Amino acid sequence: MLDRIFIYDAPDAAGLDIGVVARRLDELLPDTEVETRTDFFTWRLGQFEPGQVAVLTEQIAERLDEREVHDLVAPERRSDLEPVTPDDRDLGAVYLAEPLQDVLRAMLPAEERGVANLHLAYITQCIGRWVAEESYFRLQIIRHGEPTIISTTGFVEAPALPREYAFRRAQLVGFGMEEAAEELDARFAGKALGHADARINRVATGFALKAVFRQAFAEDGCDEPTCPLHPTATHDELARAYLDDDSRLCDRHARMLTDAGRDAPEPS
Repeated sequence: MLDRIFIYDAPDAAGLDIGVVARRLDELLPDTEVETRTDFFTWRLGQFEPGQVAVLTEQIAERLDEREVHDLVAPERRSDLEPVTPDDRDLGAVYLAEPLQDVLRAMLPAEERGVANLHLAYITQCIGRWVAEESYFRLQIIRHGEPTIISTTGFVEAPALPREYAFRRAQLVGFGMEEAAEELDARFAGKALGHADARINRVATGFALKAVFRQAFAEDGCDEPTCPLHPTATHDELARAYLDDDSRLCDRHARMLTDAGRDAPEPS
């Protein structure tokens, strides 16, 4: 089981309260120490002397720039497709998930590494990867590992929109009916998470649980659509897993936590 969970804030994520995430994990994992921290880079750089911070900040900025994606079109398709920048999609900064994780991992101290420690770094920047045979960069919400990275912008931008919504909205915008498109947005608001959505902490907690089960039990996924471990490739699936009234850990996964707590050694 996990000894410690460290949760790093994303202060620019509207509505995100990592205290809510921490309290839920503390309830479910009473034998695990759960600690909240400022955003990842602020916390990690805070461990160095002031004279070192400027040098490290410059080095980190260079490494991040190398991992930033400026054209969302796959390199092998750029000869026949128009460039698509993150600004074109109003995404902000977009990074390759695995190389970004490498940058963050290098900043973790030795005493906080290992499978007994889980680092959850929430960020607002988008992350993703190139997928063979796909023409465009694929956004993702979570990158498991050390540390686990969770993109709050990814909550909105990575899952596919409901098919009916996407089709009807494209029609309305194509006919110049922006006001009707906004009305459609309002009608589908309950089915698709939006930016500055008040429900963000429910989703943030759900993805934290994905990370817990992945690291503590090597458990990845669930067949129950209302369990937070269920794969969420679409906004419909995300709503079922995290936002429905009956969204909760399924019986099997809840029992795994209970059994792990029962088997945990008594503190000496």
